[in-house]
Amino acid sequence: MASPTTPFQGQQLAQLASASGASTILELKSGIAWRQFLRRASFGNAQFYVDTVTRDSGRRIVLHEFPKRDAPYAEDMGMRAREITIRGYLIVYPATGSQNQFANDPLKQASYLDARDALIKALETEGAQTLQTPLLGQLVVVCSRYRITEEDRLGGYCVFDMTFNEYGQAPATGTRNSVAGVTYAAQTLGTTTQSGITNGLSSAGAINT
Repeated sequence: MASPTTPFQGQQLAQLASASGASTILELKSGIAWRQFLRRASFGNAQFYVDTVTRDSGRRIVLHEFPKRDAPYAEDMGMRAREITIRGYLIVYPATGSQNQFANDPLKQASYLDARDALIKALETEGAQTLQTPLLGQLVVVCSRYRITEEDRLGGYCVFDMTFNEYGQAPATGTRNSVAGVTYAAQTLGTTTQSGITNGLSSAGAINT
């Protein structure tokens, strides 16, 4: 039996599967608890397989350095927007027709072209969509750029390099149609009207409404 720090070899996995009655790697009782949290990746309604996922974030720090002073000051301006970089891929599935028990699975088809076109459409659609990652959960994002690679020597296979940015929320507009804007306008009108009445009808007639 391999030690906890040694990767299982193919024969050892087969023995484990046979002993435990497992039919897939997700069912192996090998102590790899994280496998139960694996989710199929998707963006919007388009699904894809994942090779690598990178999440980039942190704090927006403005570093201040002062003359004649050794100690700097790192000013925290808030969290940096999250950026997710994914290398995904699509590949043909060998079984077809009645032999394919996953006939309704978009990723297990004899042609990957429909899945490819669906992902391209999702990546180019305006607005934010939900990104489901295998282990990092869900995040509402927009796709800032992507690149698809198809090679002649790797027929039936394509790679997507995708960059997503956290959508977040739009800032307050501060227009006069906002609650604060309407309240301010009402208070200003009330003050001006009261002043006009106090100073006589002539002043009140000069009020801009």
